[in-house]
This record gives sequence, structure tokens and C-alpha cells, in this order.
Amino acid sequence: MADNTNSTTKTRGWFKNVLSARTESESNHMIMQENVEIEPVETSNDSSKLDYELLKQDKTAFDLVVAVENLLNDRQLFQFKSKDTEDQLFNANESINRLKIELSKRDHLILEKENEFSHLEDKLTSKQMSYDQLLEDYKDFQSSSNSGIENLKYQLEKERNKYVQLSEEFTKHQYDSMQKTQELEEKLRDSEAENLNISSQHQKILEEKAQLLQSVTDFTTRMSFSFAPPTE
Repeated sequence: MADNTNSTTKTRGWFKNVLSARTESESNHMIMQENVEIEPVETSNDSSKLDYELLKQDKTAFDLVVAVENLLNDRQLFQFKSKDTEDQLFNANESINRLKIELSKRDHLILEKENEFSHLEDKLTSKQMSYDQLLEDYKDFQSSSNSGIENLKYQLEKERNKYVQLSEEFTKHQYDSMQKTQELEEKLRDSEAENLNISSQHQKILEEKAQLLQSVTDFTTRMSFSFAPPTE
């Protein structure tokens, strides 16, 4: 009975040493992960080894110790995985922050591009309105031009008809003028011939008159000598 009590007491002491050593090892490991160098405390494992040999005689306690060791190993593995997950999460957060910054830059760039597009759309709308106005003005101008062209065609046709009529009248007048000119030339020739004849007759009459005057003058002279008184 005393041996069993002594074995249990040694088992408990070994278990405390195991827990203490593992706790110190984990503490030292956690401190090392935080970049703080701490000298681990060395403990004597001779009693632990001796107790471990005695512990094999108590199967329940041995199973409990093994279970606790597995639990502690799982806890340490979980801590390592948790630390790795935290690192991954930190890196993921860093990536997310970078992506957020890039996304903010992209959003800012998109906003600038949207403003540029909006400005271009306004300019395009203004150009389209100007084009539509020019198109309407061109249509009005084309309509008025067509109307003016039709009016000019009508006036031109009217003037052409007048020109044809005047040309015909001028041709007729020219023909009549030529006929009248020919008639006047014939009358002029007739008049010249008649004037020449009249002039010849007038000259003949003048000559006859001169002869008659000369005859009268001679007759008067002779009569004057005939009726003159005799000279004493």
C-alpha cells in the first residue's frame, strides 16, 4: 500500500515536471517568435526519466500522460498553424490593402475617364446639335436655292422667249429697213436724175433768158439810135 502511494506521488511529481517543462518550452518558443532572445532554463530530467520508468507501471496514468502529450502536441501544432494562418491573414490583409489602394486609384482613374467621356459626350452633343442645325440650314438653303433656280429658269425662259421675239422683230425690221433703204436709194437715184434734168432745163432756161435779154438790149439800143434827133 505504501509502495502504491509512493508511485502515485512520484507520478504526480513527474507530471508536474512535464507540464512545467512543456510550459517553459512553449513560453520560450512564443518569446522567440516575438524576436526576444531569452535563455531557456535548464531543468534536471533525471527524476523525470526515473518517474517515466515508474509511470509505465500505472497504465491509466501513462495513457493520461500520452493523451496530454498528444493534446499538447496538437495544441502546439494548432498554434503553429494559427501563426501561419495569421501570417497568411496578415499577408492577405496587406494584399487586400494594396488592392484597395489600386482599386481606389482605378476608381479615381475611372472617374476621371467618366468625366472625360462626359465632357466628350457634351462636346459631341454640341457638335451633333451644330451639325443638325447646319443640316437644317442646308436643307432650307437647298430648298430656297431650288426655288430660286426654278424662278431663274422661268425668268431665263421668259427672257429667251423675249429674245426670240425681239430677234424675229429685229430680223423683220432689218428686212423692212433694207427694203425701205432700197426704195429710198431708188427714189434718190430717181430724184438725182430728175434734179439733173431740172438743172439742165434750168441752165437752158437761163441761157435762153440771157439770149432774150441780150436781144432786148440790142433792140433797145437800135431803137434808141433810130429815134434820136438829128445833130445840127
